[in-house]
Amino acid sequence: MLILICIALNGAGFIFKIFEPIPLYDEIAHFLTPFVLVAVVAEIIYRGGGDDEFFDTPRHAIVTGAVIGLLGAGGWEGIEVVLSAMGVAIANTLPDSIFDVVLGVLGGAAGAYVADHFLDRLFGRSRTDSNRPRVR
Repeated sequence: MLILICIALNGAGFIFKIFEPIPLYDEIAHFLTPFVLVAVVAEIIYRGGGDDEFFDTPRHAIVTGAVIGLLGAGGWEGIEVVLSAMGVAIANTLPDSIFDVVLGVLGGAAGAYVADHFLDRLFGRSRTDSNRPRVR
């Protein structure tokens, strides 16, 4: 459901060119998209048994999410530069790009923290050591 919301949010922004005219639309999109993507990636990692390496403690989860957000936002800003060079009307000034990357990092970190918190509960794991079962 969250992925569909992100697709609708970003799709509407591109189709109707409302990223800039509507206050905070761009900021919400640049925070929410990495939040959702990192949460989905975290669940995939959990289901694959990789939570020991990437989401073993809440702090490690936040760092992992921030790095995923940084890579995703940085990659997207690179795509915006290419699209702008091709003639597509996209706001990609340096301050806007830096702020978008910061929002991507924050969104990724927040998504990882929330996902880690709820996935630890879902899978019955300790919040401080993913190798131990959850203590009630």
